Amino acid sequence: MPNRLSEETSPYLLQHAENPVDWYAWGEEALSRALEENRPILLSIGYSACHWCHV
Repeated sequence: MPNRLSEETSPYLLQHAENPVDWYAWGEEALSRALEENRPILLSIGYSACHWCHV
């Protein structure tokens, strides 16, 4: 189930492109939709590193 992240260039975001959540990248589209629908923002923060960088 691809979501909006499937067209991003960030390695971290691409790791989540097949998640069953319709994620938005941080930006105006996500913020305006949350405001229009009066919904909170669920924020996921992380990074992408090679195996040896985080072992």
